[in-house]
Amino acid sequence: MSSLHHEILINAPIERVWQVLCDLESVRFYNPLVKTVQIVSPNKSGVGSARYCIFKDGKFAKERVTASIPNQSISFDLYEHQWPLAYMRWTNRLQQEGAQTRLIADTEYSPSMGIFGKLMDALMMKRQFEKIIKQSLAQMKAHIEAQP
Repeated sequence: MSSLHHEILINAPIERVWQVLCDLESVRFYNPLVKTVQIVSPNKSGVGSARYCIFKDGKFAKERVTASIPNQSISFDLYEHQWPLAYMRWTNRLQQEGAQTRLIADTEYSPSMGIFGKLMDALMMKRQFEKIIKQSLAQMKAHIEAQP
């Protein structure tokens, strides 16, 4: 299993950051790969809520909330997708720091395809995920900070 850790300081109160994280459709504003998103669960938020993302390259992914503590943390897993992954889960934790909020993003995943998948991870997947997560967090920060 591979793991990634990222942190970003957002100039906004924790409640505003939380609103964006728990709004499953808002991912289109900060993930540079997402073209469209729709809710595919009866509930729009909270544990069990799920979204269907179509990416700019034409691929798709279904993601669901597996844990949620308001204004503290939210966890997702990837449960249907077109990537060479056997497993992927990520958790976003929030910490108030004065007038700012620290977002701590931890991701764990396992490539599929056995030894070939592990080689792909070492050669390119991990770097790609690092790049995408950094871009997403930077765009999320800009999106949140632009809100009144």
